[in-house]
Amino acid sequence: MSETRHQRNPGSTPLLRAALATTLALTASLALTTTVAATTDQPPPAANTTNTLTTASASSFPLADPDTVRGKNGTYVTYGTTTPAGRGKRCNHATGKLHVPVLVHGSGNTVGMTNCASGDALPGGPGAWAQPGSAIWAPGVTRYGNRYFMFYTATRKHSGQKCIGRAIAASARGPFRNAGLWACPPGGRWAIDANPFVSGSTLYVTYRDDAITSGAETGISTVRIDRQGNARWRTRRDILKSTDITWDTRKTNSATHVIENPSMWRSNGHWYVMYSGNNWDSARYATGIASCGTTPLPNSRCTPIRRGVQRPYFGFSGAAGINPYKSLPQNHRGPGGMDVFPAADGTPRVVWHWWTGSTRHPMTGVLHLGADGFSVR
Repeated sequence: MSETRHQRNPGSTPLLRAALATTLALTASLALTTTVAATTDQPPPAANTTNTLTTASASSFPLADPDTVRGKNGTYVTYGTTTPAGRGKRCNHATGKLHVPVLVHGSGNTVGMTNCASGDALPGGPGAWAQPGSAIWAPGVTRYGNRYFMFYTATRKHSGQKCIGRAIAASARGPFRNAGLWACPPGGRWAIDANPFVSGSTLYVTYRDDAITSGAETGISTVRIDRQGNARWRTRRDILKSTDITWDTRKTNSATHVIENPSMWRSNGHWYVMYSGNNWDSARYATGIASCGTTPLPNSRCTPIRRGVQRPYFGFSGAAGINPYKSLPQNHRGPGGMDVFPAADGTPRVVWHWWTGSTRHPMTGVLHLGADGFSVR
């Protein structure tokens, strides 16, 4: 996300759930049982299709907050935060500012990654509700039926508030058509980082929802979605709050307690949520995992696993880090924005970004569950 993402939200009044449900405006982290049929997306540009069953794959393209889905033709599409003109290698005639960069890579069970962006999934930019010229943050996309639903963050017109819009397309690569403002809490609180997923025949969205907290705290909610992408707000559950952990401010002087970029998935009949915390522009940015029970709308808040209150699950293992339970392939600094998605055979894969000290880059890998918990290879 942008350099302002960790500023304290302008609204600090505690909000009732009923107020949120009545005032919020009018998922890839997919359940592992979801499958994607192969049909008609256009062939991808040449890509690095390293077999992710044995090794993670990295990209030199500067992309933050990645989210990956499998297209109708079996190739993979990774989206991310807006990339300005002149930054990153382009292919397939892509030029200029990319509101939602599209990286096309791999096929079948080989996910891989590519070093170039081949297009813009949302070439018209954010909807009319957003500030003209607003960057788009952390787009999340999933296939639902024969359409693709995108939920993205932008700056609301005239207010500076970060809110979520939605867009719909027939192809994973777009172009997506804006379908309006989706969530914008009262009191200036932020709603960002929406990540849609499908369980059975139902669509859900998990997102950073500061309306469930007050002051400098942040939170994560999950809500059921109808077939047009509208939220059924009465179903919303708050599943995690920054007060549930302590590592989000470890080694920082920040006044804001940041948890964000959630991704829900199911493993062996059990639901989990990944989320990022701490400062995005540091080696400390890391990924936590919390256990959420047997349904995608848990009856109580999720529980951080593997001593996850005091330390992140995945992160940089080094003096500049914050003592994660495990490191990720290549042990880069600042790994976050991790999204879980299924390969063609249903096995769980992940995409995340890491920080060079000035730029973020995406990687993909295989999510594995063993006797010592989850790992990525």
